[in-house]
Amino acid sequence: MRNRWIIGLTAIMAMLFAGSCKKWLDVQPRTKIKSDVLLQTEQGYKDALIGCYTLMKSQSLYGRELTFGFMEAVAQQYDTYNNSTYGNVSQFKYTTDAAVRAQIDGIWNGMYNLLANVNNILDNIDNNKGIFTGNNYRIIKGEALALRAFAHFDLLRCFASADLTKTAIPYVNRLSNDVVARSTGEQVMALVLKDLEDAAANLEADPIRTGAKKSTADEFLNNRHQRLNYFAVKAIAARACLWKNDKVNALAYATEVMQAGEQYFPWIQTAHISSSSDRDKDFTFSTENLFALNVFDLKPITNRWFFAATPTDLLFRGSYYYEEMFEKSTIGANDYRLIFTSRLSGWDYILYKFFQPDNYNVAYASMIPLVRRSEMNYIAAECYVGTDNNKAVALLNEVRSHRGITTPLSGSLTDGQVREEILKEYRKEFQGEGQMFGYCKRTKMEYFPTHYISLTDEQLVFPMPETEIEFGK
Repeated sequence: MRNRWIIGLTAIMAMLFAGSCKKWLDVQPRTKIKSDVLLQTEQGYKDALIGCYTLMKSQSLYGRELTFGFMEAVAQQYDTYNNSTYGNVSQFKYTTDAAVRAQIDGIWNGMYNLLANVNNILDNIDNNKGIFTGNNYRIIKGEALALRAFAHFDLLRCFASADLTKTAIPYVNRLSNDVVARSTGEQVMALVLKDLEDAAANLEADPIRTGAKKSTADEFLNNRHQRLNYFAVKAIAARACLWKNDKVNALAYATEVMQAGEQYFPWIQTAHISSSSDRDKDFTFSTENLFALNVFDLKPITNRWFFAATPTDLLFRGSYYYEEMFEKSTIGANDYRLIFTSRLSGWDYILYKFFQPDNYNVAYASMIPLVRRSEMNYIAAECYVGTDNNKAVALLNEVRSHRGITTPLSGSLTDGQVREEILKEYRKEFQGEGQMFGYCKRTKMEYFPTHYISLTDEQLVFPMPETEIEFGK
């Protein structure tokens, strides 16, 4: 455990970049730099923050396992019976298979390495306010706070029970060699929401609030729709509040983001997904992204698992279950998510959301979405169930209409029917984004869709690394 902080502190130093922020996640290794030297200038803080985002794109984290890899396999989103990497993941062999155990340990260690680097920024930044220009102090601090909350919340969703009264994970809010005791789920959620509140307060200065996603004055402020901007923080707060069943605040946060949506995060236009050329198709619906990672080696990564995969690597879903999920025989034949971001290959469907064609439009390339506008509609709809089902249905119909579904849901649906439609939308919308596991866990579903094993904490709580248990965590 103590060694983790040393690894975390040095990892970022090997991944920082020199020069322009035009390729703000295209980080190249260079000589390691001591923290007290790096964090002496505004540029050093910028580099440190970008380095944290770079750690997130590791394949052990959001570059694969926490998006289209481990998290989708464990939620039964693929047919993995012949898959050499994820077959035992889908069988929940967390402790009996060494490779699965290594994948889980990689998630835990990678996330706490990320948190060590985030805390290194936050431990120092208040003592260096004078070195910053413009609003960069508040923006860097706000994003770092949001990263800390985001990472801890995902650790909670993976490594702790949905029963928030139970002991959960350590919430590490400073860089230290000291052992940090595990908190209860309730305590973790309180700290997550406090960090998000503080992040939003700092990000009041975010230029995205005036519609500026790019800056002519400071390239560091470009790509605001791909960073943890003000609206992304509010969206994560909505997600977190719903996790703790605080529907009043979840609805308030989701509504704030939805109200800003059309101005700052417009729905995908049909022409941008239906182009005759793959290079001009916006496969991830990037205009709707509230927070996304630029993974510049996404093409070779996804080729291995989807587009040039060997039979034992290929991630796919059989056509019968896939078309049933999209309701192809009734209302879903023209669903964008079926006809444009999925491809039928023989008898199976392959996810095309992350396809990177040659000469791909740079506005769409290399993106892995982590938070999207549509989720706010789903969160708000869930909050309205039982109190105003008409509003809930209207929110679902809004997303459906922007996905090519022309048949609206009836306003007379029962509570159970609305919840069923929300589940359908989560399954369709977040293919390859790692969201189904958390949704099924939070809503206490008896089974993953189309699966047969009853879900308990044995399946829904990943084991911590043995070294953490050894240190009494």
